[in-house]
Amino acid sequence: MRKKKPRNRSRLISAAMGKLACDLTIRNVQFFNVFTGEIYAAEVDILDGFVVRVREDGQEAPLPAASVYDGHGCYLIPGFIDTHMHVESTMMIPENLSRAILPWGTTTVCTDPHEIGNVMGIDGVSFMLDNAKLSSLRQYVLAPSCVPSVPGKESTGAVFTAKEVADMLDMDDIVGIAEIMDYVGVIQDSERMHTIIDEGEKRGAFLQGHAPFVTGKDLAAYRLGGPYSDHESGTAEEVSEKLRMGIHVNLRASSLTDDLNNLVDGCRDHLWRDFVSICTDDVHAKDLLTVGHINKVVRKAVNSGLDGREVIKMATLNAAREYQFDDLGAIAPGYIADIQLVQTLDGCRPDAVFVEGKLVAENGVYLGDDKPVGNFTFPNTVNIPQITSPEDFCLRVPDGYQEETIMVNVMSPLASKSSKILRKPVPTRLPVKNGCVDISGDPELVYFCSVNRYGSGSATIAVYRDFGLERGAMATTIAHDSHNLTIAYRDPQDAFLAADALRQCGGGVCAVDEGKLTLLPLPVGGLMSPEPCEVIADQIDAVQSAVNEISGGRLSLLGVAVMSLPVLPSCVITDMGLVDGVTQQFVPVFPD
Repeated sequence: MRKKKPRNRSRLISAAMGKLACDLTIRNVQFFNVFTGEIYAAEVDILDGFVVRVREDGQEAPLPAASVYDGHGCYLIPGFIDTHMHVESTMMIPENLSRAILPWGTTTVCTDPHEIGNVMGIDGVSFMLDNAKLSSLRQYVLAPSCVPSVPGKESTGAVFTAKEVADMLDMDDIVGIAEIMDYVGVIQDSERMHTIIDEGEKRGAFLQGHAPFVTGKDLAAYRLGGPYSDHESGTAEEVSEKLRMGIHVNLRASSLTDDLNNLVDGCRDHLWRDFVSICTDDVHAKDLLTVGHINKVVRKAVNSGLDGREVIKMATLNAAREYQFDDLGAIAPGYIADIQLVQTLDGCRPDAVFVEGKLVAENGVYLGDDKPVGNFTFPNTVNIPQITSPEDFCLRVPDGYQEETIMVNVMSPLASKSSKILRKPVPTRLPVKNGCVDISGDPELVYFCSVNRYGSGSATIAVYRDFGLERGAMATTIAHDSHNLTIAYRDPQDAFLAADALRQCGGGVCAVDEGKLTLLPLPVGGLMSPEPCEVIADQIDAVQSAVNEISGGRLSLLGVAVMSLPVLPSCVITDMGLVDGVTQQFVPVFPD
């Protein structure tokens, strides 16, 4: 469970009474009080990393302090709290995440390591915990709830049952159970999900939800099953219904999904928004370097019409209350002194950031005293013995089939949905050439392949329509949530070149265009790099440019990453086959 920062109450009381000098006073600020919404001139006194006093200018005598920091009239607000994010999605290891987001004002993150958990099990979760301790950023971890996301429908590098979840919940700084994404299992009260949630309830742990497009009686059943929050709303109606049911809603804007304007509409007319906070979910290094972190979501929410003061409260006090953190999210006596100085209340980059009263960033520059990453090695987690030649990426028809065409379930976008992520199988007759399905005559079609990368030898090849790839191949070992090797391609030769490159470097993202390979290596579990944010951002740029060339600018470098997630209300591809995420049933590649 959460290991709280210890405090010496006697010292803090003595400092408040002026009998003991504080460590730091921040003066000359416009203080934003997240409890009342007031803004007034004040000075803040800090000792041992805790706030001792907030004194209105001119009304009380200053307290003695070892040092004074001049706020130059800026607003003083709490550090931001990200209520749900995946460090792995930043492509950085936890210690480097600190250097990237503290200058943007985020001082606490609540992370779900189910990406590395799917790859390496509890050892992967332990790595994230241990590596996070090397940074100034406060990083709390939640125990992954769904590894694999749907048992029997995908292969992963580990399996978490109630026992593994219980073991993780007993670790320091594991603060709850991470997004309980098997919402079908919760609604149907499956033994797996019931017993996992039981372990959280026994310990009074936070139960994080994940309920996209869930409504009505299903949503009521999901809430009754235990999950308390949700970050997966895509429409205003979803936000409103969840808030009415007492579900804490996280407004999300990520590198993969950004429906923030719609989400704001869902709570805009509500009189109270105490059950609304903010998260980033999946945000990669390039965005962190250029546009920020939680501050970016704050800025977008303000631009959508919400009052900046309330959005800051969502990103601080509301977030802390969601997790029942009683010493974070505000600037008041007894609260941890995670503080930022900003010129405007709209998500701008802060002038200065303090963690536990220590200056860690100023004018966008990281000032933490943690040491840079040294020599770093990690085991290669890409084990694909089933891939030996380009022929392994041909979609072969069933043995003995002799006709010139064959009916194939082609994954096609749902006509009623604007997102091309959500798909349905459409039986389509396609040519057969040399015993394989031939898509060369239809430029809207691509092959998709999900390859088990944990040594089992399983793989699935299917056909997708209107994905956006015009030629070549794009491949990744970031494939939620199994993180098997997933490739979209027009030419099996290009697919093999991509697969072999990722096998050799230990995973990552790459694009192939007429035999030319552009690579972003992610050797830490096939998900992360030990390189700093700036280096990863340059590599992202290079791969994105290559993807633009082979897709006419229609795809992101992670466009393949979410096509294998069997908890989506969609038909997806896993290493075991095509899966209907709604019914949790397999769909044949070749329909009868």
